[in-house]
Amino acid sequence: MHKVTLIGMPGSGKSAVGKILAARLGWEFVDTDRCIEARHGLPLQTLIDRVGEAAFAKIEEDAILELEVCEGTVISTGGSAVYSEAAMRHLSLISTVVFIDADFAAILRHIGSEAPRGIVGLTAGGLEVLLLERVPLYRRWATVVVASGADTPEEIAGQILSELPKV
Repeated sequence: MHKVTLIGMPGSGKSAVGKILAARLGWEFVDTDRCIEARHGLPLQTLIDRVGEAAFAKIEEDAILELEVCEGTVISTGGSAVYSEAAMRHLSLISTVVFIDADFAAILRHIGSEAPRGIVGLTAGGLEVLLLERVPLYRRWATVVVASGADTPEEIAGQILSELPKV
């Protein structure tokens, strides 16, 4: 199988790591959040605000199920993709799923330094509660788990490469 899917919390570095990983492997890179934004012509948070979290979950699931990627592709998903059994089952069938297990401090550092982003479920109890809720889902679907804290995206990509089944 010559596809890798990166899952994890917003701010875990999926997009940055995914681009580096794809470059090192000589593969394509696809970010499902960017695909959704392109399809709907709106930033993620604006789309979530406009349609609501339940409708956005369906949009995200459909985007993943309709994803047409060639062999030799690194896929970066939105952090909430793990809420969709169908989407995650699909990704598990077509790719090696890698959970970037970033600690809370690293997530806060990344999210705090970026422009506002769409984060499903954030209002329910804050980022820490969301992390606690999602980690078991990420672990459930992951073939490979790479812990990251203060690691750079380059270091995380290197860890993933060393953990991947031979591609």
